[in-house]
This record gives sequence, C-alpha cells and structure tokens, in this order.
Amino acid sequence: MRDYLEAKSVEFDDRNIRQSEEARRELLALTGDLMVPYLIYGDRKVTGFDPEGIDAIADAYRAATVGVS
Repeated sequence: MRDYLEAKSVEFDDRNIRQSEEARRELLALTGDLMVPYLIYGDRKVTGFDPEGIDAIADAYRAATVGVS
C-alpha cells in the first residue's frame, strides 16, 4: 500500500503496529481489529490492498488538497 500511495502522490502517516504499542491501541480502537494494511481518510476506510478503494481515497485527498500549499 505504501508504494501505491506514493505512486499516487498521496501523503500518509505510516504507523507500524509491530513497533508501536500506541499504533496498535489506536488501530484496535478505530477498527476493533488489528488487520493491516488499513487506510483511513475522513469517513472512508480501506482494509487490505484494494486498488479501487485506495484510488477513491486518493481522489478525495487530491480534491481536498487542490490549491493547498
């Protein structure tokens, strides 16, 4: 998912649940599970590598950041 998001020029916070107890707690609180990868943007969520879902989030991200510097 990282490479896919980078190729789409989408900025993201990479949180590693294997290395961070805080990231583990946050994901569990948000989703009730520890399934990764997990992508959240606003009210949109994608679990696993789902190119169509990621593209929808990338489009929403770009629409929200047009003209923002």
